[in-house]
Amino acid sequence: MDYIQNEKGGMFVFAIVLLFFVSLFLFSLVSWHDSLYGIYDSLERYYEREAVELMKRDG
Repeated sequence: MDYIQNEKGGMFVFAIVLLFFVSLFLFSLVSWHDSLYGIYDSLERYYEREAVELMKRDG
């Protein structure tokens, strides 16, 4: 277990910084995905509403 010890703490700081950047990247990816599918949902609602109006007008 001697090889695990790091008296200067450099590896701990590196791990915290890496965790921060990975978390930031994942948060950005999830936010992008959420906004993209929000756009798809709004387009779907718009075209459903237009199709219903078109069917009402023709029927």
